[in-house]
Amino acid sequence: MSPNPKEKEAILRIIDSIDARDDDYCAHEFNLEEDELNKYVPIDVIGQNHPDDNKVLMFERTGKIDISGLVDNVLMHKFMQIKLKMMESVHQKVVAAERKTGRQSGGLFVMDLDGISFSPKLISVLTGPYRIMWGTLFDHYPQLLQKIIIVNAPSFVNVLHQACSPFLPDDYKEKIVITSESAIDAIQKHVDKSFLPSDLGGELPRKTSLPSAPFPKTNKKEEKEKVDLVAISVPAGKYVIQKFEWKQGNEIEFFLNNESSFHYFMFHSDDDTRDMETWREMTVGCERPALSQVDSWKYTVPLDGYYFIRYGNHNSWYFSTTVNTNHFIYNENGERIALTPIETFNI
Repeated sequence: MSPNPKEKEAILRIIDSIDARDDDYCAHEFNLEEDELNKYVPIDVIGQNHPDDNKVLMFERTGKIDISGLVDNVLMHKFMQIKLKMMESVHQKVVAAERKTGRQSGGLFVMDLDGISFSPKLISVLTGPYRIMWGTLFDHYPQLLQKIIIVNAPSFVNVLHQACSPFLPDDYKEKIVITSESAIDAIQKHVDKSFLPSDLGGELPRKTSLPSAPFPKTNKKEEKEKVDLVAISVPAGKYVIQKFEWKQGNEIEFFLNNESSFHYFMFHSDDDTRDMETWREMTVGCERPALSQVDSWKYTVPLDGYYFIRYGNHNSWYFSTTVNTNHFIYNENGERIALTPIETFNI
């Protein structure tokens, strides 16, 4: 998604503050957007865990993250884009370790809950949006994480785990270790000191990242009034599909808002057919959590043909769900034009 004028002004202020207008990295404004979000939800990909092992250590100060602020204010598309990029980076390190050692590798993910406090909203956030966001990453990298160690866990975390566990794949349940031990004591059972940062009791001069908080608030009313959204009702147990015909190189701006969860996919076909078996998946399909803000992003059409956007409510037995959405293209004068689907149908 391209930054709006206010975001561009903020980006320029950051660049000017470090006198970096001529820097190649800063010339690409999306790198600055990514770094800005990563300040609030950082994960340190530290590297090899032991001289005799080849796991890739990842560390997150989860208890210091403003999870509620994150869910209420960040665009899901932007969050997932950054986290998928992070997972791809870990995947590359895992593949490199496997080639070097000739043995299976994987991520060793440590989540430090020091600083977390209990609230009723925490349960709804962790079992809803945050669980879905991370569940999507697990779905697309099913064997990447070999072990998830949750440290500094207060007693109420067992309640949270019981609430979340029904939604986790069985193989991931077996990989999760929950302990009240400190990060230093727990990690050193799995990671050699020579590979650990100094603040985790290791010998590396670097330190792990501390999340910035609170998460910046967005103007939700302004976001919702920015565009006209069309309500789509998705019946229980059904898919609703919008069909478009787009040309290669078209830049389409997507807007999406939903107050209950649903599944979102986009497919392509050279032919105008309803046979989903012949469609090619074009985006990272996933469950979308219920979020209050309007998500938006831009998509450059890679191929001529028909595009099918599928809204799924197939996990529901009784209740329909409403998705508010619209799609736009810009003409030569920069005017935004709403795109009307060729047809909308249920399956």
